[in-house]
Amino acid sequence: MENRRQTTRTDTLASAMVVIGKERFRLNDISNEGIGIVVEGPDTFVLGQRIESIHFPTENQDMALNGIVSHISKNDQGFLCGIRFVYSGTGDFVFVEGLARKYREDIQPPVLDSNSDRNESPK
Repeated sequence: MENRRQTTRTDTLASAMVVIGKERFRLNDISNEGIGIVVEGPDTFVLGQRIESIHFPTENQDMALNGIVSHISKNDQGFLCGIRFVYSGTGDFVFVEGLARKYREDIQPPVLDSNSDRNESPK
């Protein structure tokens, strides 16, 4: 199957959460196009369902976006629900772009100082 993704997707967001309605869901991945959330079963949402007010609680603000359920699939964590964003303005896009960048930075492995010699024996 051809990968049609045009933007970078950030995966492995173990502690990130979103709120839809009154329920919290673990955020599995995020890109400028949408999100993947872990759900309990295949009937949590319906393919094509319009989702109002996807909340991204952050330290600074609580931003809400709208989306449409684009896929529901089984994976090793249970079920993954893909939601494509429906932007209402450039502010929404800028928010998601910043959020995705923040998550990418949060999951990057630490960079080792190339000048240090970890094999140096104690003196």
